[in-house]
Amino acid sequence: MRRWILLLGIMLTLFQTIAAESITFSGGESSIVLRDGRENVVLSGGASVSVGTLSISADTITLSGSGWRFVTCNGGITVTDPERGITIRTSSLWYDREEERILISTWYEIDDTENEVSATGGAAEYLLGSENLRLDKDVSLLRSTDDGTIMRCRAESVIFSRSENTVQLRGSATVDWDGDRYEAEVISVNLSDDTISLDGRIKGTING
Repeated sequence: MRRWILLLGIMLTLFQTIAAESITFSGGESSIVLRDGRENVVLSGGASVSVGTLSISADTITLSGSGWRFVTCNGGITVTDPERGITIRTSSLWYDREEERILISTWYEIDDTENEVSATGGAAEYLLGSENLRLDKDVSLLRSTDDGTIMRCRAESVIFSRSENTVQLRGSATVDWDGDRYEAEVISVNLSDDTISLDGRIKGTING
């Protein structure tokens, strides 16, 4: 009986916190885990969490921290935000709701319909407040340009500013576009007009 009262109290607290911050959640199965005095809500079986326009679905989702601040997701993860025009697919993700920060520690795919950009890599950080993404570990980025061609970018790491509409490629950076190839330690691309800037030791092949 005491266990059910505790479970009901935790769920009511969770509901009140979620309702106050416009957050919803669901799952085919759920459980409460007490660990060092901290309560975790574990959702599975079609688990999903929505924060404003941001929706996350995964095999399992764990809500934890003060005010259920942290969202930890594992397996079959899809993040969608139609207002931002972005979709993320991965298998391991951590989301800090207070700092509006998403960390990905494994392979991912990102589709940005607003900027016509898609990217893959091995780790990423997304700061939702400033709309900045840091993409790491063998990053491949494709950009659909206004003339209908595909700009193919590769680098060890990429800083993608969605607010400023710019991409900075760092470490063994290459850009292949419209038959031309550019190589440098740092390559910057302005997505507003597809201007390419090269810094450091550079190399290029231009087909005129």
